[in-house]
This record gives sequence, C-alpha cells and structure tokens, in this order.
Amino acid sequence: MSFLNAMGRVSRHGQWRLRRILRAQLPDGRLDLSADGLIDFSTCSDVVLTVGPRPPHCGGWSGLVPEPVLRASLAASTLVVSNPGIVEALFPSGWSACIPAGLYDVRIQVTVGPETAVIFDEPVELA
Repeated sequence: MSFLNAMGRVSRHGQWRLRRILRAQLPDGRLDLSADGLIDFSTCSDVVLTVGPRPPHCGGWSGLVPEPVLRASLAASTLVVSNPGIVEALFPSGWSACIPAGLYDVRIQVTVGPETAVIFDEPVELA
C-alpha cells in the first residue's frame, strides 16, 4: 500500500499539538500562497477536527468511515481557530491511552449555514 503521509509520524507519548495552516486552491489546482489564500473562517458556525482509524483499502471495505477516536471543535471550545487560516487543537498527556499505534486520518470540516464540507483529509501515523 502506498500513501502520501503529509503529516508524518506523531508520538503517542505526551501531549499532541496539532496545528494546520489552511489555504485555498487557485483555479489551476495549486495552493494560493499569498496572504489572500488563507482560508477565512469568519462565516463558519463550526469547525471540527477529527482523528479516526484509516479505513482498509481492500475489496471488502464497506465504504463506511470509522468513528473518530479524537475530536475537537470550535463549538465545544476545544479547537482554536485563528482567522485567517490557522486551526489548532491540543490533546493533553494521556490522550493516547486507549488508542493503538497505526495509521489514522485527520479531517477538518467546516459548517457555513446549512452546508458542511471536509476541507482537509490527510493520513498521520501514531507511533
């Protein structure tokens, strides 16, 4: 199996500060690296970050996304959103007590009005 592990490996010992700088895409698919390219969260009613087991990539997979093992949200005051473009969660020491090592998916979704969309979905290895 091959995948791009953009987030790398995270130790399951101690606290985990998960910080992402999120940018918009240009029409040609490249990231907008200008100051204007930072995502504006000011109209979001919620921003949610989840970490869940990476689903298997085999023929027998049902297509259901496994339940997250970690969750932080703007609405619950467990996720810090610094406008524009920065999302940060701090999982304190002990966060991994019941989470086995392995591959997980980090997802960030935003809600604006009645619409919710996933804007970030990358693998991370918890070691």
